[in-house]
Amino acid sequence: MKRNLFIVSSILCIAIFLIGCGSTDGTNTEEAKDGNKVETAEDKNTQDFPVTIEHDGEEITINEKPENILPLSLDVTEILLELVDPSRVVAISSSVEDEHLSTHTEKAEEIPNRVSTAAYIDPEEVLAYETDLLLLTKMHGQEEDASSILSEIDLPIITFETMGTLAQFMENIEVIGQAVGETEKAAELIEQMENDITAIQGKIPEDQDAPSVLVLSEVGAGTGPFMMGPGNISYDLIQLAGATPAVDQIGLEGSTPASIEQVMKMDPDYIFLLDFFGNGEEDFTELSENPGWGSLQAIENDRVKLLDVKYLMNPNVEVIKGLEIMVDWIYGLE
Repeated sequence: MKRNLFIVSSILCIAIFLIGCGSTDGTNTEEAKDGNKVETAEDKNTQDFPVTIEHDGEEITINEKPENILPLSLDVTEILLELVDPSRVVAISSSVEDEHLSTHTEKAEEIPNRVSTAAYIDPEEVLAYETDLLLLTKMHGQEEDASSILSEIDLPIITFETMGTLAQFMENIEVIGQAVGETEKAAELIEQMENDITAIQGKIPEDQDAPSVLVLSEVGAGTGPFMMGPGNISYDLIQLAGATPAVDQIGLEGSTPASIEQVMKMDPDYIFLLDFFGNGEEDFTELSENPGWGSLQAIENDRVKLLDVKYLMNPNVEVIKGLEIMVDWIYGLE
């Protein structure tokens, strides 16, 4: 009898030991009874490398998950910092520190290195950071040249065209998510943006005529105000808000320096003034002090709003908030 009890106890001890060895702490892959692997939390967040990305008619192969990523344009930096920890970003441009331009000023403080923008890129500077993925947007002739120079370096490089619509912005979130091994985060971000857009557009009155909206902004130091036209994301936001871009009335094909004569010709229902440098309405003095400015219906009806550039002109996730601000304001929903 004692012998039988001993045998049973031994079997139970061995079983418990085996169960303990087979248990998982959430970091190993379990196997189901049918022999198929069960996906754990870590497996779900892990993307296999190498990956080959098809983008803009090219194939870019990334052999290992990038840990030293260098974004050379503000818009790609905005996307990147939505998807990865700042520790994986080796350097950024100083524009990310500006709260008027960027949505990630706090994360910028965690990244110690600063780099020239894509317009003035130095290949030696790129190599010095031991970069394993380079991201940049082609917006100027210098950036086109930089892209050609960097293509001679043995380094994964993804270049983007100007992100002139929300659809293009979200497409590039997907591309960058795949490149940095964060496809799930990218998909979740895109889904959230799409849901937010749908909810905002659901507030637009169906029985109201589409108002005309003009966006004025500087585009750099000393440029003076520009009338933002096709090719800038603000143009797309106006349309998503169910409004009409005022620049369509003068056949504007792209953003161009503002003149009081053209603004008077458009005579928009609403005007957004975008604050690029934190100077408020001061940067629009030349326009506002012209006698013709006071004759605009937007001025007479007090329909001028000042916003930071990041909400309407720079591609980032906060343009969704900019879209909501626009819809609430122009349809009197505030």
